Amino acid sequence: MKLILLSLLLVLPLPKEGDSAKVWPGFRGHGDSHSQATNLPVEWSDKKNLAWDIRLPGYGQSSPVVWRDRVFITAVDGPNKEQAYVLGYDLRTGRELWRRSVATTEKVKVDFRVSQAAPTPVVDGKRVYVFFETGDLYAFDHRGRPQWDRPMTREYGGVKGPHGLGSSLAANEDALFLAISHLGTSFVMAIAKKDGRTIWRTDRPAGMSWGTPLVVRQAGREQLIVRGGDGVTAYDTADGKALWFVAGLKGSPMPSPTLAGDLVIIGADQKEGSMAIRLGGSGDVTASHVVWRPADATAYFNSPLVHQGLVYFVSKAGIAYCLELSTGQEVWRQRLGTGESWASPLAVGDRIYLFNNEGKTFVLRAGRVFQQLAVNTISELERIYGVAAVDNALLLRSGRRLIRLSE
Repeated sequence: MKLILLSLLLVLPLPKEGDSAKVWPGFRGHGDSHSQATNLPVEWSDKKNLAWDIRLPGYGQSSPVVWRDRVFITAVDGPNKEQAYVLGYDLRTGRELWRRSVATTEKVKVDFRVSQAAPTPVVDGKRVYVFFETGDLYAFDHRGRPQWDRPMTREYGGVKGPHGLGSSLAANEDALFLAISHLGTSFVMAIAKKDGRTIWRTDRPAGMSWGTPLVVRQAGREQLIVRGGDGVTAYDTADGKALWFVAGLKGSPMPSPTLAGDLVIIGADQKEGSMAIRLGGSGDVTASHVVWRPADATAYFNSPLVHQGLVYFVSKAGIAYCLELSTGQEVWRQRLGTGESWASPLAVGDRIYLFNNEGKTFVLRAGRVFQQLAVNTISELERIYGVAAVDNALLLRSGRRLIRLSE
């Protein structure tokens, strides 16, 4: 692996584990798009509540991750994604602390329809772990020093399918979880954080998915929920054994599963494709554990959000839906605009943030009545791919920009 140190690091003390309002450790934060952050703005513009605006090297669709006073993000560059970047920034000032430029294993022609640095990293108190759709998996410490790396394409071959890989890493205390879902060799695996070795690997049927695995605990057993192809499967995180599955799913396999108590909410872009699945059971639980399927609510790339007993979906057409968590019955629906929505909704206190591909953010009052508090944008901000929310900082990521908003 060829690594080039391009800037110096400001050495800062590592934070304590578990400070949820100051860390955003992976895709959708802790996997649910909820933040305990305080002092996040409701309104912003070029002249209001804009703390900093960074131009990134290359292009990317991943979300930023945050460990207290540091932000980490990825990008790729070159006509065939020859270079991949991992970058560390100071959260307060936006100053670049370090960057690593990595020569990618697999060269893929850049196309808007194919993933570009789509998987979101994972960060903990010791390291930041990054996976690129080129098959490259790396671990760095917080100072940007390489810890280990694995060229995964040598294990599963080149990516087969029209849209590349987009699934992000998931993690528990000791392991990373990676789901490779494409038209070639597909599998789910656990990888040791410490040294990158394989803990277990379980083969899966070939099938496209950008959904990120979800780590849950039910009846004392930790499980990994994986959406791929036309099904949802739960695996034991200890050994990779399949526990239960739901088959026959309709629609886009792009949204990631969302946990709500003993329910897992699945989004899809076809009517009656979304659903709520009750955890538990063994083998095929399609007939016994699917609790509800909404008549109209759909999601395209973004994942469902559960907050205060309600479920929020945003469709490909830019329509927001609010459903009862217990029944799946529609509470309200509202068209937000003409743009698609790829970034997943965010819940902070009594507010819901919805993002679209025109660079707009719709801030709503959470609840059973649709109440729009603000519609915000920044000049020339394009598609919002991912977000992060920690105390005093809402981060928005578009293809080539990273923006911090603060009151």
